[in-house]
This record gives sequence, C-alpha cells and structure tokens, in this order.
Amino acid sequence: MVLILTLAVGAWAAELARWEATGLSRGLELVEGERAQYAWEGAGPARVAVVRPVKDYFHRAAFLLRCRDAFAGPIWLVLEHPDRGYGLISVGGRGVTVRRQSNISRLNTRKPRRAVFELGALGAGAEIRIEGLDRLRSAALLDAEPPQQRPPLVEPALRLSRPVQLVTTAGADAARPEELPRALESLRELLPLARALGFNGIESYVKWDFVERSPGVFDWSYYDAVVAEIERHGLRWFPLLIVGSAYTLPEWFYHSPENRGFVCLEHRLRNDIQSIFCNHQARYVRRFLEEFGKHYGGRKVLLGIRLGPSGNYGEAQYPARGDWGWRGRPIHTHIGYWAGDPCAKPHFQNWLRQRYSRIEKLNQSWQENYGSFMEIEPFLPLTALTRRKRLDFADWYMGAMSEWCRQWAEWARAALPDAVIHQSSGGWGPVEIGTDYTHQARTMARLKGGIRLTNESDNFAQNFAITRMASSAARYYGAALGYEPGGFGSARGVAARLFNMITNGGEHLFFYHANLCGNDQAIEAWLAHAPLLDRRAAPLIDVAAFYPDATIKLDDETIRYLWASAFLTRAEAMRSTLDFDYVSEPMIEDGALDRYRVLIFLWGYVTEKSVLERIAEWVDRGGILIYPERPRGLLETVEGDNSVARRWREGQTGRGRVIFFRGDPEPGEPYARFVREQLRALDVLRPPVRRALAIEKPAWVYWSVLENGLLALLNFGDDPAIVRLADGRTLRLEPYTFRFEQSW
Repeated sequence: MVLILTLAVGAWAAELARWEATGLSRGLELVEGERAQYAWEGAGPARVAVVRPVKDYFHRAAFLLRCRDAFAGPIWLVLEHPDRGYGLISVGGRGVTVRRQSNISRLNTRKPRRAVFELGALGAGAEIRIEGLDRLRSAALLDAEPPQQRPPLVEPALRLSRPVQLVTTAGADAARPEELPRALESLRELLPLARALGFNGIESYVKWDFVERSPGVFDWSYYDAVVAEIERHGLRWFPLLIVGSAYTLPEWFYHSPENRGFVCLEHRLRNDIQSIFCNHQARYVRRFLEEFGKHYGGRKVLLGIRLGPSGNYGEAQYPARGDWGWRGRPIHTHIGYWAGDPCAKPHFQNWLRQRYSRIEKLNQSWQENYGSFMEIEPFLPLTALTRRKRLDFADWYMGAMSEWCRQWAEWARAALPDAVIHQSSGGWGPVEIGTDYTHQARTMARLKGGIRLTNESDNFAQNFAITRMASSAARYYGAALGYEPGGFGSARGVAARLFNMITNGGEHLFFYHANLCGNDQAIEAWLAHAPLLDRRAAPLIDVAAFYPDATIKLDDETIRYLWASAFLTRAEAMRSTLDFDYVSEPMIEDGALDRYRVLIFLWGYVTEKSVLERIAEWVDRGGILIYPERPRGLLETVEGDNSVARRWREGQTGRGRVIFFRGDPEPGEPYARFVREQLRALDVLRPPVRRALAIEKPAWVYWSVLENGLLALLNFGDDPAIVRLADGRTLRLEPYTFRFEQSW
C-alpha cells in the first residue's frame, strides 16, 4: 500500500495556489527550463515528477514552479515528496526570498515527507527553483505557517569498522550570541542528515567574544546549547577554538590599547587580526584554553579540538584572503608580508641578534654596513640584495608563526591533556602565508596531536601537490593527519579527497555540509566510496621529491603563485607517473632520507650547505638522485658553491648514482616520463613499487601502493579508463572512481 501525505488546510490557513503530479495546476505550474527536465513515475495519487539528472558536476538539476499571480509575503511553500535518497532541499529563483525553512533534509525514509519554506512576496510570473530534490508529488502556497515538522532520526547509511573522525558542519555558527535560536533551528535540520551519512563529529567555531564578554568572566551558554543539541542526535563535537582573528575579538578588548593588529609591509595598512609579534595575546589565549578545558575537557561529547591561532579564519598562518572583520566591518587583507606593526621590528632585531651576536657578522653575511641591530627594520624580501639577507627574513617570518603555533599547541595540551588536538594548517607553502608544514608536524607529533590540512582541492593532482608536504612530514614524525577542503567540492572532489585520505592513512576527514549537499552527485559518491576508509593505510614509498625550502624563500616562481608554481606544476605531472613523498630540508637534517631509495628534484637549485652535505652522504652510501640541469643549472649552496654537484657530474658518487636530465623539464610531462623509465630500470625499488611502475594506464589514472598490501587505483577522468596491470590483468575504472587490487 502506498502512503500519500496530504496537506489538510484548516482554519489556520488558506491555500493560495497548488500543483500536483496527478495533473492538478491551480495557480502553480511545473515548467521546463535549463537543467529542469522531467520524467514521471507511478500512477494515481502516487504519481510523482522526477527531475532528470544533470551530469555536469558544477550545476544542479531543479524543479521549476511558475507562480501565476502575485502574493504579498509572507507565504509558505509546502513541498510533498516521497523522501528517496539523501540531501538538502533548497529553494531560490529570481525575486524569491527564503526567510525560514524546515524539514528540508532528505533521509531516504521512503515515506511521504513535507518540506516547508517561508517566502517573501512573489510577483506574478515568478519562478521558484527547487534544488536538492529528485521527486516531487505536490507543491502548495499557503498564507499561514503549517504545523511544524522536524527531520526524523534514521540509522546511518555508513558504518565503518575502523575508528575515524568524520566531521562536518551543521549550521551551529552565528555572527552574534543572540542568534542562538537560529543556530539551534539549523542544527535540528542538519544533524539528522549528518548522522544518516555516517558522520560522527560536528564542527562549530568557539569564538572568544561569545564566551568572555567581560574581562575574566566566561559564559559558555551558547556552546552548551549547541553541544546539548549535538548530544541529542547521538553525535560528538569537534570545535575550532579561535581567539585572535578579527571577528572573534570581544568589544572590551577591541576598544582597549592591547588591540594590536597586523600591518602589511606592502601598504603599511593595519587590520584587526592580532599581531603575533607582541606578547599581549598570550595571557588571553592561555586563559581561554584553560577555561575551555575546565568546562568541556571531561565531557564524552568532545571528539577533539582544532586550534585557530591566527589568520583570517583561525589557521596557523598570517592574514591572507577573506574579508572577515570585526562586527562585519571591512578589513584590509591579502596574501603579503604582515610584519609592519610596531612589535615586529624589535622581534626581528632580537632574532637577528641571537643569530649573529655581532652586527659585523651580519654585515659580512648580508654585504651591508649597519651600525647596529637597532637600525634594521623588516623589509619586503624582493628588495634584499643578497640571498642570505632574504633567506634570513623568510626564516624569521615563518619561524615566528611556527613558534606562535607551538605555544598555542602546548597551552592547549596543558588545558586538555587527554583530548585529540589538531593544528590548522592552510595555504600551499608560500612564505607570505607563513605555514611551515614540517615544523607543525614535528611539534604536533611531540604533543601527541595532529594537523588538519585546510587546503584540499577538488582536483586530485593539485590536491596531492599542495598537501603532500604536510602528509609526508606527519607520517615521518608520527603526527595524526586530517583533511579539509579549501573551497567548492563536487563528486569528483569527493573521490579525490577520499583517495588522498585513504592512501595516506589519515585519521580525520572533514566536509563542510555544502561540499556534499551543494551539488547533485557528491552524496552518491560519498556513500559509494566512504566504506573504503576501512582499507586506509600508509603508502609504501621508495621515492621522495626534494622540497626546496630555501629556493621557495628565495624565488617567488617556486611556489608563490598556486596555478603557476614551477614546483607544484611539476609535482602534478610527476604524480601521474608514480606515488612519492616530499622530503623537506629540515626533514633531511633530521635523517628522513634514510627512508627512501631515490631522491628526485622537481624544482629547486639552492639549499643550505648542511642539507647538501647530508644529501651527498646519502648518495655516497648508495642513494640514487635524479636531477634536471635546466633551466637553473647545478645544485648549489646559498653561498653559490656547486662543487658537490660538479663532483657528481664527474662520476664521484660513492656507492650511489646521480642521474642528470639534460632536457628541459618545462612542461613537466617529458621529465616525468624520463624519471619513470629510469625508475623502471632500477633494482633498488621494492617489488610492489616496481610492479606499479609497469602499469599501463592513461595519464589521469593514479596509483598508490599501500603498506597493507593493496594497490589503490583512481580514475580522475571524465571517461572510463582501461588499466593493464603488471601481471597482465586488464581493469576498467569508471570516471571519478577508485578501487583496490592485491599488490603483494
């Protein structure tokens, strides 16, 4: 028997217009349009309109309802549907204003459900666009709100055998504490869907101004209400703790003399994100973390915490993009050098004094003629006349952010000794942003914590290129690893991000709910691939790419421009050939090269003398290095000494080998093919890696050998891919899917 949900309109409301799939059209008409095409399903009262899917990952299918007459608001749109599949129903259209909504989560109950939207005035001929809904039985416009319904709790569609932190958002955040009722309303709508999709954690921001509204007096009532709602839905909390970002400053602090914001060197303009070069923040941060620990540290609902030490969004970085000012005010922000505030100058001078002890030593190194350290001010690196001067500035600038983040992490660990703690690591590595992935991984590992990368891309190759430094360092030092998207997410991004997580042995995966619910295919991709999280493992890596820390600090071409980075574009091309780690210069000094059989250079021709000596020792002991001579010539020290590379060219490599690529590595694909052929001829690689290198595949298919004996394959292309394995087997991979095969 088919159950039909009918809207009984009583004395409390009048029906203004109605459309039904049975053929009724009274003031509302279902019309076709761009990405609004329909089929029909069922008969009689059970008949429904079915929107035809859109294969475009970046646009959505929709129902279009045309309103014949004009109506003054408010009016209520009621959509009756059979609740098939998962998602969020949304309403929009030109001239359509949604004020409130309820019962909008699709939860695959296979029962009649009713979604309600309070709208403003509608003009005659207005078209209401309905997205996130695949089947529609009826729609009605009412002049009063119908009885409110809430999404039911259903059993999760995803259950994993191995513990993993699966975290999403659910509308818990607000601009002001007074907006708590709206946040709770959003939570009640979205938490059932988060639970149904298998998530076990809910993120919300915990902002300083929400809890310390007067100095030293903490009020946690906003977050207590949020946490209670999360608990009622059988989920746990993974908050982001933010103190210094502009939009989190309490009013009493904002108007105090301690409000000392960053100032950029480019324009000498200030913003309200608090400078890390002054000590004024420290006591407030420590107090905030201590009070949070006292209030929530012993609660089972706390799945973990993420730290928000600086930046626009509460990340371990300097101001970058994002116009999030205090109380919604405009804020001067850009990717640049934020070292122009009054505290930065003495901070820089003290760092230089500790490094050189005497001004004469600095002058010799910089080729300058300063009379004292007090004369030196922070400068734009591009103006430095010597390598060492520019490198010193970059080391200080990035080191200051690393030190500030280390302190944050240590204070958090003291306040929450048993909690899962992740540092927020954003950007893609340029000096201006200030994120040192190696330092963060090393610090968090020592504190038995992790790092959550906040920069994942929707494109797998780019995703790999910008996250591999952090994941390589995390695995080497033993820090937990988590991932967050840096923007829009589509179904192909779901597959790419899951593949990245699974083939790095990650422990934490985060989605903004819009990443899954803001397009038509992502939830289906999630439910198809997320069960494979149970098979995640660290990768079996024999080859590392040199991560050129010094060159990044000396030349903007290396990594500054994300889509035109000399290093990242070559990394993307090389990833089509093999799976590899990055090994940074600090990692090399910590002994990381001993993990690898081959070291390849993608871009980077300058390094510190101590790093070059460690590489030379590794080659002498049997390591194999592959180096492209063009366009910058032989590898040299910061001081310009290339004698080690000259010895390599003469064949003086001890028990190892140095293979020079004589061609032009631009574009990166010819160099990647050269590296693949060289690796195929080497007997130092482990058998699973050698077999993987023998795979015949399209360029957009990627492989990874895992330590659990599995070969993971991803087709990140629009078309099916045929893959021929080393043992002769032929596999077919559908677009934007991945699978596992036994490797060992």
